[in-house]
Amino acid sequence: MITRFWTPLFLLLFGSSTFAQTPVCGSQFNPLPVLQPVLPSASFSQSDSAVDCYMWQTFIYLTWPAKPGQAGQADANAPYGKAGATVWETFRQFDTVFLPKGQKPLPWNSGSLVRAMKKPRVLKNTSKIFRALADEETTSLSETQQAGGGVLIDQNGQTVFYEMLMNETEFNYITSNTLYEATQQNAFAQKTGITLPANSIEIKAAWKVLAPSEVTANPPRFHTTLAVLPGEPKPVTMGLVGLHIMVVPSANNFNQGFWATFKQVDNAPVAGGSTTAFYSFYNPACNPADCPVNVQTKPPKPTQVQQIFDAPPEAQAVNSYVAQLIAGSSAPTAVWRNYQLIDVQWPTSPQSIQGPGKTPPLPNGTPNTNTLMNPVLETFLQQQNLSCLTCHTGASTAKAQGFPRFASGYSFLFGHAKPQQ
Repeated sequence: MITRFWTPLFLLLFGSSTFAQTPVCGSQFNPLPVLQPVLPSASFSQSDSAVDCYMWQTFIYLTWPAKPGQAGQADANAPYGKAGATVWETFRQFDTVFLPKGQKPLPWNSGSLVRAMKKPRVLKNTSKIFRALADEETTSLSETQQAGGGVLIDQNGQTVFYEMLMNETEFNYITSNTLYEATQQNAFAQKTGITLPANSIEIKAAWKVLAPSEVTANPPRFHTTLAVLPGEPKPVTMGLVGLHIMVVPSANNFNQGFWATFKQVDNAPVAGGSTTAFYSFYNPACNPADCPVNVQTKPPKPTQVQQIFDAPPEAQAVNSYVAQLIAGSSAPTAVWRNYQLIDVQWPTSPQSIQGPGKTPPLPNGTPNTNTLMNPVLETFLQQQNLSCLTCHTGASTAKAQGFPRFASGYSFLFGHAKPQQ
């Protein structure tokens, strides 16, 4: 059972007059993030600060060490920042749900997938990989292509890999309605309509190969995983550099969801800021003529990356609060101190999407911002008025004979379903 937590601001303040004058979460009655493996309260007032706090608490829960043998569950007895698989890393990868020939996926907590938590990830240098049931004992990162195309190369000439996952709530919705098979999926969309249930979560993560000095750094700066790369005989250590989180909250019928994106602090400088530090994806010594910013390169030439849009003040305030929270905790060296929220996109006027036969684009719910990108997940799309929700309003069902493309509840994962043959 998932625990939910609510604590008013005045119980957790540091005693600072600054916090008292400007509540971190927008109101003294909105819950502050806490270092506990709990999901956020469904009770909060609608504001950027409140939603930022909501998604930071979600991040804390998802990055908590996973409970052994229980996919998608946090280990309440483990300290925050303990090495090993986190809650979100034990979610189901999309290609273990949408299988060849519309096969039924294995149960959520099936033995082979639970055992796979202890195995290295298998990173595959291609997009849209579908894998047979017999191969499900090893989890897979499925692509190097970014959402808008292009491959990101770090300063060591290494390719960045991506993976997409879903939580048990979304998995159960898909399996109970046979949405893993393309024809059944489209029939369901036509008759009922696809609407992700409350508490559904989707993840997209970005990983880079760590250099030896990064692997041995003390204290460590990256959350890591072992992975088998194409052409490499042995697993290598990967570092998490970016994380998209989409959540359908249980409050206020937020059908459009909350879309948060987090970065590792060493990724790249913010445009117009200081460029003197070390970055994973930016070389301050490189001549601009030789290293144009946010332009695609071919391996092994590094991609020179800048973060075009800085985190807004509300997100920066919550980032500072959580950093102090970790610093004052029993695990002050937890690697998660090196991760920050860039921003959250959320619908200020959520609209219903329930009903049969919906076709894209779905309504965007008048988001709080029209611009949201992560420089390591959408490196080459950093432009005004481009965002997660803008893109996902066009998400559609899988191709199936005799059906048009129906809306798929803002999730592109449904498009990977295959028909029975």
